[in-house]
Amino acid sequence: MRNIRKVTCGCLSAAMLLTALTTAPVTVRAASEKMNKTSAKMTVGEKMTLKVLHVKKGAAIKWSTTDKSVASVNAKGVVTAKEEGKATIKAVVSKKTLKCKVTVKEAADTGAGNGADTNTDTNEKDVSALLAGKTYKGTAATPIGNIDVIQITFGSDGTAEGTQMNQATMVQEKFTGTYKAVLSGKKLLLTVGADGKSLTQELIAENEELTRMSATKEIAGMEVKIIIEEI
Repeated sequence: MRNIRKVTCGCLSAAMLLTALTTAPVTVRAASEKMNKTSAKMTVGEKMTLKVLHVKKGAAIKWSTTDKSVASVNAKGVVTAKEEGKATIKAVVSKKTLKCKVTVKEAADTGAGNGADTNTDTNEKDVSALLAGKTYKGTAATPIGNIDVIQITFGSDGTAEGTQMNQATMVQEKFTGTYKAVLSGKKLLLTVGADGKSLTQELIAENEELTRMSATKEIAGMEVKIIIEEI
């Protein structure tokens, strides 16, 4: 009888312990904010986009650099390598400071000696990241008044959409597709392609941040200057 009581008590104790363990509250911690890169190597003129991961909805991110002459950063985390040296890019979010150490080197000179063609422009840069998340509107000033020529929004996923005026019918037409922007000096070649077709515009970049661009086009038999600005 005593042995039966001991076994019964043991089973009851084990059951109570198992119940306590399985009903105990479970605390799940949210992932903390972190930079997608903690270090990076860049060449002069190169651009890259830093991101803060696991950001709470609505949280503001404040970007800064320890040396803007070496590497600058804008409000969207786009870093531009300026000159050789080292700088630390900082992002402050939810009272937490995240850092990415950036080392900038001069770009290799590929056109030296042996009769290389020094007139060939080898400084083309893919600046698509600078357009991501922005919306632009293009207006042409004509003798009969301003005409809205184009409006385009660039997504962070590499797609773009908007409307462009058909120069033959003077009617706005929708377009959508993937985009790529290549900068050579101040000349920007923008291509938006979809369904085997492409919209290609050659523009002049009027500042490094690409917030304002311009182009000269013929519209309804008139040569006009189009100003394209971020809105």
